[in-house]
Amino acid sequence: MGFFTGEQIGPNEYKAGTLTRWLIPKGTSGNVFNGVGRKDEYRALPQMHGPEDHPWQSLVILFLIRAYLGSFSALVSFIVHQWRDRYGSVEIAPVRVEKSPEEFTAEVKRRALAHPEAEVVGITRMRKEWMFAGQEDIDYKWIVVIGRSMDYENLAKNLNHDFSSAITQVIGGYEKTQRAAVDLANWVRSQGWPARGYGGLTTTKGELHAMIPPALEAGIGQLAKNGSIISDELGSAFRISTMLTDMPLVADAPREIGVDEFCMSCKKCQTDCPPGAISNEKTLVRGVVKWYVDFDKCMPYVTEHKACGICLSTCPWSRPGIAKSLSQKMLRKMARQEEMVAS
Repeated sequence: MGFFTGEQIGPNEYKAGTLTRWLIPKGTSGNVFNGVGRKDEYRALPQMHGPEDHPWQSLVILFLIRAYLGSFSALVSFIVHQWRDRYGSVEIAPVRVEKSPEEFTAEVKRRALAHPEAEVVGITRMRKEWMFAGQEDIDYKWIVVIGRSMDYENLAKNLNHDFSSAITQVIGGYEKTQRAAVDLANWVRSQGWPARGYGGLTTTKGELHAMIPPALEAGIGQLAKNGSIISDELGSAFRISTMLTDMPLVADAPREIGVDEFCMSCKKCQTDCPPGAISNEKTLVRGVVKWYVDFDKCMPYVTEHKACGICLSTCPWSRPGIAKSLSQKMLRKMARQEEMVAS
């Protein structure tokens, strides 16, 4: 074990290096900060996102410094992302185009899916509880979620503990999906309707919102054991962005694609997680029992290796061409189980 990097001391057990342990706040669990064990429902606190101070901020800053200094491509993606957040929006047209919600929805989805950096899109009504704690109650009525897969071959190099490509795929994926969201928002603004595009690296004070909950409601996929979304089109190795707007739209619905049924019996991400941050059981977090990744175990490892993402690339759903057939298989299994119970 060294000053900057720790050591693997057993299967799913990692001891952080000296610097990391110095920066971990004493007596302040990241899991408690995230609301683990709390029965009351409340907005999540921004821990990895935004300019607000929090107990783990020093470690997050160390992670960002290592990540961006260790990858020029990731640094460029970050700079472009921040520039687009600040300067990428066009003026809202003074004359508003009027169409039915169905017509606007069809056009929004068509334009989103025609974008080179978007592969899936879903729509749902915006909820105030998706805003991070301390943020403003944004008045936008609708949230559009866009998803794009990462390059699996490059990402999967992390299975051999080569994380250089992982940080490029993750940060680059955030920038690319943000580009799609901002471009879509600019089209909406050209129609005379307010809209804003956001990416996974957006730090605009007052506007920070969770992206996974609306993605689930918009039918993009389902929450998986690795704490990320599994899509029946993209697997688990993809990034998402959002667009908020008042343009009248039609909501999609959450979809059952068999993820829970699969994750209950699969232990691949759990077994392959170096620090043992993934549990076989769901966890109570801010009033909801769901899949949750142990922040106190995950964050030190990710910080010292500049990235990780093993839980994304090792997921069977992430292998190219597998997700759709795997979803269909799980849905057939669930249907058979329901028939057996009914009989």
